[in-house]
Amino acid sequence: MTLYEKNSDFVGWLHISNTNIDYPVMCTPDEPEYYLRRAFNQSYSQSGTPFIGKDSTIDSDMFIIYGHNMKNGTMFGTLDRYMEKTFWQENSDISFTTVAEERKYEVFAALETRILYREESGYCYYEQAGDLTKTAFEELVQWLADNALYDTGITPEYGEQIVILSTCSYHEENGRFIIAARRVDSEE
Repeated sequence: MTLYEKNSDFVGWLHISNTNIDYPVMCTPDEPEYYLRRAFNQSYSQSGTPFIGKDSTIDSDMFIIYGHNMKNGTMFGTLDRYMEKTFWQENSDISFTTVAEERKYEVFAALETRILYREESGYCYYEQAGDLTKTAFEELVQWLADNALYDTGITPEYGEQIVILSTCSYHEENGRFIIAARRVDSEE
């Protein structure tokens, strides 16, 4: 029995070498945070299961995969290794195997950011998921470049799919650590 047959919310398997990130990814469009505190089998789980955020699917121009930053290193607890450029240089590839295909992504930005309060103005990467206009795509890429911890020399072009992995970070209140990657395998 396939993972999809066991749970039709399953959309793919995420793997990043030299991290503990090797998990199923779930998607529930009507209740995007359903897996925030649920295991793959839908039972309660403090660590949850990585999931696709609101307003997007794995086929959107840009989608976000959320995962908990567990202190024991599970889930996205090792994502912050990308704070070091030397780690990125040796581990820039992300594998995401969907029900239909194997996808490859290349990390092009890593940054610390935060969730803004409603009354604050500023760029909210977490509100950009979905299909993007050329202008919205370019604004996202520019914001990522301007706020990245280091320069990777990679600038995605409009039409390339972007995935962002997002987890909590404790550098400030409502902090987040994110990495952004562009799809590099041939899309059909």
